[in-house]
Formats: sequence, structure tokens, C-alpha cells
Amino acid sequence: MKQKYTIAEDGFVGYWHPANGHKGKAIIVFPGSGANYELTKNGSDFLAKAGWNRLLVAFAGWDGLPEDSVLAPVEYAEKAVQALKKAGFEKIGMYGISAGAKFAITAASLISDVSLVIAASPFDYTTEAFKGTRPLYQSTFSYHGKPLPYDETVTLHRNIISVLFRTAFSKKYGIRRMLRGCYDENIQTEKARIKVENMHADFLMQCPGYDDCWPSDEAVPRMKRILKEKGYPYRVKATVYKKGSHLLCGDLSCNPEYLKSMRKILQAEYTDQNACNQARKESMKEALAFLEGWT
Repeated sequence: MKQKYTIAEDGFVGYWHPANGHKGKAIIVFPGSGANYELTKNGSDFLAKAGWNRLLVAFAGWDGLPEDSVLAPVEYAEKAVQALKKAGFEKIGMYGISAGAKFAITAASLISDVSLVIAASPFDYTTEAFKGTRPLYQSTFSYHGKPLPYDETVTLHRNIISVLFRTAFSKKYGIRRMLRGCYDENIQTEKARIKVENMHADFLMQCPGYDDCWPSDEAVPRMKRILKEKGYPYRVKATVYKKGSHLLCGDLSCNPEYLKSMRKILQAEYTDQNACNQARKESMKEALAFLEGWT
């Protein structure tokens, strides 16, 4: 494996971090929305400490990629899988938090070589891309040159200032749940649903009791139900961390300033960051235990 992968030479942006253990297995790590390389590496270092090889792969924001996820090619993940297979890895998994979790389940639903997925605070519908408060009338993801079907981000097609003002001062949402208020306005359609039943992977999904960013607390039980109804033949585990926040299954202890900033954005972190820290520890422990059953 190369230490660094580039769009120009390899068709994707990636950073290889080998570990001592679990020969023949590797995990592709996708960053959350706005997470840079350092935050993504630090947050997933708990995997390396347990001996898991990691390939950090970006779909936006890194090394010249567009800052916003606009028609982000799932081929980034596909080419990363091909690189790992070429290097002799027989078992390939995917891991992500938030937008990284959404990209992971999207990729795994389209790439049959992925045999394990860990998704923390995922959302199971493809949505409209946007820049700031401006809708872009495009899907967030594409595959083989075609945009994936998406649901429009409803609030961005209205008077966004009025929407944000109303949401910020509502009893239900408030200033630290404005994103959730916007997502709750969306109308979900079957065409935009990420077809997780098409995955060929063991699947661990985690969410907080209430997600301040987007409705992962609705997505996780929905995906669990759909997989059961479809007779999904692989391992499935869905865990709700009632006192956790949107930021699960990542080690943020090395980034105290980032954690401090999250108290301004997420109600759960503002209310009880100690409880959120404990949920993160428990969710990381659960992820490592789930990985041990990956055969």
C-alpha cells in the first residue's frame, strides 16, 4: 500500500495507516462533515490501537476536493476497495460518523466487496447538496457518472433566514437543534432511500436517543426493521445511546477545542458533555467488540 493516494494518480484521496494485527483485514475510514485529516485520524486511532489497518478516504474537503459534498463520486470508495484488494486484503470494512456514516452505507450498498460497516449517527436518505444556505439542485452523491436520486432540502427553497429564526426560537428545537429542525422539514421518498438491504456486510449502527443534527435516531431503527423484513443474512446490531450526542464512536479526547466548540452547536453536548463522553467510550468499545466477530 502507498502512504498517500491522490486523485491524479489513483482516482481518490486516501492516507494509509497500517497496524500490527488482524492480517488480511482493513477498514476504510470516512470523515464526518467538515472533519479534516487530523480530526479523522485522531478520532479513529482507537481502531489502530486495537490492531486494525486503516485507509482514510475523503469524499469532500481534503487535498483539493470540493468543500461541500456535491455529486461526490462513490467511485472514491470503489477505487479504495480495489487498492486494498490489489494489496492482498481479503476482508474490507467501512467506518464513518455522521456524513461519513452516510457515505459508508451508500458505498456498501453499491460495492459487494465490503463485508463490514460501522455507521455512527447515520442517515439513510440521499439529500440535496447545498453551499452555505444555497440549494444546489444536485445530489450529494453520484455513481459511475450518474447522480443518485435525492430528496430536496426543503428549508433551503424557502426564506432561509425566516426558517432559521423560527427554528432557533422554537420550544421544540432551539438554537442548538436548528439543523435537526431543517432536516425534519424534508419529505422522504423511496427513490432516495439508501438501500442498505443490498449490502453484503455485517452492520453495526449507533445513534443517540435524540440526534440534534439529523434524524439518525429514526434512521437506525428504520434500517433495522427493513433488514429484518428483507431477511438480511448478515450480522446486524443497532444500539441507541440515550444520553449520547450526534458524535458517537470516535475518540475526541485529543481535540479539546473541537469538543468545546461542539457545546455551542449540539444541545446534548451542552447539556451533559460528560454523559456524551461516556457514550463515546461505550460506543467505541462496542465497535471493537463487533469487529472481533468479523470472520
